[in-house]
Amino acid sequence: MPNVFRMHVLAAEYGDCLWVDYGDPAAPHRVLVDAGTPGTFKRLKPALDKVRSTKPSHQLFIVTHIDADHIGGSLSVLEDETLAGQFSEIWFNGRHHLLQALEEEAFGAVQGERLTSAILARKLPWNRKFKGRAVVRGEDDMPITFDLDGGATITVLTPSVTQLKKLLPKWDKEVTKAGLDPVHPEIEHEATEGEEALGAIDVEALAAEITSEDTAEANGSSIATLIEFDGCKLLLGADAHPSVLLDGITKLTGGKRLKVDVFKLPHHGSKANVTNALLDAVDAKVIVFSTNGKMFQHPDQEAVARVIQRYGKDGRLVFNYESDYNKVWKAKSIRDEWLYAVDYGQGEDGITVLVHEV
Repeated sequence: MPNVFRMHVLAAEYGDCLWVDYGDPAAPHRVLVDAGTPGTFKRLKPALDKVRSTKPSHQLFIVTHIDADHIGGSLSVLEDETLAGQFSEIWFNGRHHLLQALEEEAFGAVQGERLTSAILARKLPWNRKFKGRAVVRGEDDMPITFDLDGGATITVLTPSVTQLKKLLPKWDKEVTKAGLDPVHPEIEHEATEGEEALGAIDVEALAAEITSEDTAEANGSSIATLIEFDGCKLLLGADAHPSVLLDGITKLTGGKRLKVDVFKLPHHGSKANVTNALLDAVDAKVIVFSTNGKMFQHPDQEAVARVIQRYGKDGRLVFNYESDYNKVWKAKSIRDEWLYAVDYGQGEDGITVLVHEV
């Protein structure tokens, strides 16, 4: 039976929940990256229950960082007694990993930090490949690669130790904002109707707009990875700062462009994370946006325009939702001019992207 390498981009509202399968399609190896917002769990749990067995169903669960749209559903997964043991290893940088980055010995975990509590209470395999220490780039700040079962590899491109150091002073504020403190529940903001400009789109002008780079410490601490299998590559940008992700890519390739089959963009297609410099460093066939636009109205038009200008002819844009913030990109006039394809997920089903299937 032919191998498969695919990514299910689940309907995770304005967050990320990425389910990667590779190998034998009848019994694939699996990696889960984030679990979206708290509301995502009701869609993720049936999928996890379907593959649950007496041994772990997934060899790795990566919680990229502490923003609520990535960690919210992860809390529900790891606080569920039947699901928490379904992962051979969990990658997540808790507060004590930030202290390690500063070479402090105290554990110092925030008492209300539920994900840390869930992992510790169940004695789950935490950052095992990093010997229990932080998930960061390796010696001399170089990307570090590990073998996965079934012939795949995974490379950590971000964060660097520097990014973890920057997060520590903001940790308590960020975990509260992420809804980890039950006294301060997450507050969602509906998009203002009519905010989206649906007039004529000038791709070149939008792509050339000068925008500021993301500086949020939590996003900077994101675990961005490259998964490789059967000669194909899947680049997962989490919410990484573009300059930090670019630095990791440059160090990995020695300055050459990184050729990948699928690139899941950082930060849901924010113009502060999808820069021309980052896109110039990556050759990709398929570009993935994960968001319904609900809270922050992502993806930004500038970011999508940069993608179209960079990959244009024969490129494929994939959105896991169709929303007021991305439906303009299916306009025939724009597609005919720039010669790209576009696909949208349907409702709560999300969308599946084939990285490789032969």
